[in-house]
Amino acid sequence: MHKIENIVNYREIGVVKYVQNKRARNLSIRINQQGNVRVTIPRFVSQKRAEAFLMSRKQWILKKLLEINNLQDTRQMPVAGDLLNVRGKEIPIGLQKGEGSVEDAIWRILLKEGKEYLPRRVKELAEANGFEFNGVKVRQMKTRWGSCTHKKGINLNSWLMMLPEYLSDYVILHELVHTLHRDHSHRFWAALDLVTHGKSKQLRKELRARPIMLINPEN
Repeated sequence: MHKIENIVNYREIGVVKYVQNKRARNLSIRINQQGNVRVTIPRFVSQKRAEAFLMSRKQWILKKLLEINNLQDTRQMPVAGDLLNVRGKEIPIGLQKGEGSVEDAIWRILLKEGKEYLPRRVKELAEANGFEFNGVKVRQMKTRWGSCTHKKGINLNSWLMMLPEYLSDYVILHELVHTLHRDHSHRFWAALDLVTHGKSKQLRKELRARPIMLINPEN
């Protein structure tokens, strides 16, 4: 699918990427955990209108960027030789050939641990709740915890291994519910609430407080 991109630098907000997407129905703004701002523009919507939409959400954007900056200030990236605690398992962090940073090493460790644990856990939760899925892929993803394909394939972020099991279970259940309901409709949230025993809103709030690449959460 061909997408047209336009990058504009604003004095207060910073760099904003405008992406025209023919499948999009509405203007939308997305800010990832690195503070990158992206505006999706539906077909036939002008750049001028998209910029007006951006400015109408300016205070919200600035608030989100401040939250991200404050969070980044509190993150403590380990150094080579430290131990990475993965679900109670302490793993030495050492750089291997081709790795340019400790971050690379951590992703490698989590990918290995995730591939050993997450597919098995998806199967357990699917069987316990009556879901059917078509395979699990564990990947390095910096902007989302998981996804579900149209063929019911489950993609999971290896950083889930840095979460408590009950929160990674919530992400897995979220994607399994998508095998039945593709969108985030009322039916989707009702189904997710059912399999999380009425705790879906609480768990979603907790997950948002633990962004991807957060090494040392406060709780």
